[in-house]
Amino acid sequence: MFQLWMESIQQPWLLGLLIILGTYILEDAAIISAALLSADGVIAPEFAFLALCLGIATGDLGLYGIGILLKKWHWLVRWIDTDKVNTAGSWLKRRMTSTVLLVRIVPGLRLPTYLACGFFRLPFFCFLLLVCLASFIWTGSLFLGFYWFGATLWSELSPWKWLLLPILFAGILFARKAVMSKKVVTRNLR
Repeated sequence: MFQLWMESIQQPWLLGLLIILGTYILEDAAIISAALLSADGVIAPEFAFLALCLGIATGDLGLYGIGILLKKWHWLVRWIDTDKVNTAGSWLKRRMTSTVLLVRIVPGLRLPTYLACGFFRLPFFCFLLLVCLASFIWTGSLFLGFYWFGATLWSELSPWKWLLLPILFAGILFARKAVMSKKVVTRNLR
């Protein structure tokens, strides 16, 4: 049944759109899926990678935009400690490049950091370049790794191989949850 579904969506533009939308939901799963679909010859690797980069970059820019909107909500601004927030904003402005590049690879930091970049109105063009660079390097590394895996091992598995993906995605979610809970425990111990 999955094979029939895959054959019905082999339109490259539709797969590209699904990859873009997938990055908004769960980036890691979208990267793995796009790489393995490319390794199977379902979609051209260049097109899949382009869709991934477009989806990830637009998602990050969306977080920046939401950050801008958050500052306009006066009821929210009343609830925050402006001294601490301004200190955090100054820190982020001084370390924008390293922070934007680093949070791409650390689970759980991208959402608050990119919202903060918009909230503090860090230079948009600089943010855009950094996000594109970080996405290209990080996504490219993951994509190439899973594409290589797919080209060497994945394509040799039976047609039932796609049933392994939910297990892989559940493992990713479990690992992220474990990392995040460890951060919370560590933070509470300080």
